[in-house]
Amino acid sequence: MSNPIPNTTDPLVTTPSTPAVGQPVKNGLGQLIHLVGTWNSIPAGTYSWNTMPLPQDNVHDSFILKNFPYLEELSFAEIPGTAPNRGSGFTQVANTLFYEQRVYFSPSTGGMFPVPEDAEYTLVHAENGSWLFLDIDRQFSGAFPTDGSSPVPLPDGTTTLPVQDPSMNIVKQMSVPHGNSILATGTVTPEAEFPVNPPPIVSPDNPGTPKLSAIPGVPSIPQLNAVPNFEGKPYGARKYGPSAIVNGVETNANINTNIKLVNYLEANPPKSYIHFKVAAPAQKITNISFETKHALVDSYEMEMWLLNPGTPDAALMYYQNIGMSMTLSSSTSTDSKVVTFPHLTSNVVVPVKS
Repeated sequence: MSNPIPNTTDPLVTTPSTPAVGQPVKNGLGQLIHLVGTWNSIPAGTYSWNTMPLPQDNVHDSFILKNFPYLEELSFAEIPGTAPNRGSGFTQVANTLFYEQRVYFSPSTGGMFPVPEDAEYTLVHAENGSWLFLDIDRQFSGAFPTDGSSPVPLPDGTTTLPVQDPSMNIVKQMSVPHGNSILATGTVTPEAEFPVNPPPIVSPDNPGTPKLSAIPGVPSIPQLNAVPNFEGKPYGARKYGPSAIVNGVETNANINTNIKLVNYLEANPPKSYIHFKVAAPAQKITNISFETKHALVDSYEMEMWLLNPGTPDAALMYYQNIGMSMTLSSSTSTDSKVVTFPHLTSNVVVPVKS
């Protein structure tokens, strides 16, 4: 018998409203404001795919695959305030969304990696954390300025504020209960356009109302390659099934999970989109000692495309490429090897209608 279907419509994280603890910051979030709310997978995980390599010492090549479609719930909420980072004469304001994600095995669709019936609808992944939009503003006098307080003057000899680095104006901070924490930085395109000469700013919570635009047309989706690498050569490729190139695109989802996103765009071409991209090198990732020894996460990349922002047809599509260095050993040999594995996930989610 299959497991009960999980509730994926109630928000996992919400903005506090009572008792009053401040007003949620909306203008300062820039394009991130479009993410607020709860998002669900397209039914039956039609446009989702996960490639999940696992080390195992008693099989050929010393690893197995658990690839599957999945269902998920993804919630975003503003917080009632900001997180200013104070400089000597200016402040970098981290405008924040909290988020939480839960992922479940989808009902089996057969194929190379059928989901066992007793695993359907069970939780397979969870994570939480925050998304930040960074903006630099004049520092406000006092640790906790009251409404109406004025910014302190710029340092002597300075006439302009520093410019927020456009290559890292958004941040994804995430924690995963495998014992991994990741700090990924990146960009959003188009950027939010804040007023050049806004009305008097009474606090970092009030940067002026930005113009939020979108890119017309259909986004270009990169091809991914889930096949692992050892000493510069593919390793265990046959476990992923044969390559299936059609018009220059790999259509085997076990190799290129992003074919699911391509399929969605072909069936639902958007009028416009916003592009988010973040990445983290090894020094921005921490692992507990067990993971370090067996399945070290040493790189992370995520891209999201918000389709038709601000309309009833909005959808959010994404992929994650989690680089893992797995130490593989065999029960029939004393040899061990460290193999580079891409752990890929791709999905399309839509807003839960209130």
